[in-house]
This record gives sequence, C-alpha cells and structure tokens, in this order.
Amino acid sequence: MKLTRPIVIGVTCIVAAVVFAAPAGAAAPAGGGCAAFGLNVADLATTLGAAFGATASAVATSAPAAFPKGVVGPEQAALCG
Repeated sequence: MKLTRPIVIGVTCIVAAVVFAAPAGAAAPAGGGCAAFGLNVADLATTLGAAFGATASAVATSAPAAFPKGVVGPEQAALCG
C-alpha cells in the first residue's frame, strides 16, 4: 500500500506539532490531548510502521467519526486522565 508511509509520516508530524507546541506542564487543551497521548501515538507509529497507518486508515474510513470516537477519545481519556 503506497499511501501508508505518507499517512504514518503525516500522523507523526501532527502529533509532534501538538506535543512540542505545548509548554511543559501546560494543561490539556479543551479538545483533549496531553504529552502522554502524543508520545503513545508516536511510539505506535514508530513501532508498528506501515501497520499503524493501514489500521488508522481502515478505522477512519469505517464510519463517520469512527477514529476520534473509537480510538482517539478512549486513548486520551486513559492517558490524559
């Protein structure tokens, strides 16, 4: 799958931008998120490689808002308290 690498790179860049844009010790933004969540996503993207992008793409296209509701929201709740 040729689009997997760009998806992984894109997700990693977005996560890095969010993590490094927030000063250390800052409160979580209104939409959720924290350094632990960003680091978890970066670790998954690095560890799983192409499978990470393929899985994210499959979930994201499975239903409207499936990725934010089924993956991002629960992971943020677990990691960001």
